[in-house]
Amino acid sequence: MTRTFFGLLLLFVTASCYADKRPEAFNTIDKLFAAMSNFDHQAMRNTVTDSFILLEHGEIWTIEDLVNVVKPAGYTRTNYFSIINYEQQGELLTVNYWNKANFTQKNKSEDVIWLESAVLAKVDGNWLLRQMHSTRLPAGKTPDKVTFIKQKL
Repeated sequence: MTRTFFGLLLLFVTASCYADKRPEAFNTIDKLFAAMSNFDHQAMRNTVTDSFILLEHGEIWTIEDLVNVVKPAGYTRTNYFSIINYEQQGELLTVNYWNKANFTQKNKSEDVIWLESAVLAKVDGNWLLRQMHSTRLPAGKTPDKVTFIKQKL
């Protein structure tokens, strides 16, 4: 009985530590990518500040630039993330993470992976993206020892 109790306690503590690795503000990133998967442009705009900037693989984009490349198409996008680390200082959060998207269309499936960072600010009680930096990995390259977790939204 004692072993069972300690085993359950260890499982609970491990699960609690894992939950702590995902800051509340990361929900905003989840919302952005869910909106991209659903081609919901207004929901995408709702996740960013007025001064949002995206540094996308060597280019500087606004939210409107991002919206313009997210067009309804015949594919399904499934998002996966792996948080590397984060630091919160009051109402400002920086987070570094891996982002994987699986694009499926008919019988074809392709994974695209990015190394990303984001700065989020709490504005009127809501976490919003102020800046993102995204570097796409070459096709077929997967980072070593990274466990991607499927988006829950």
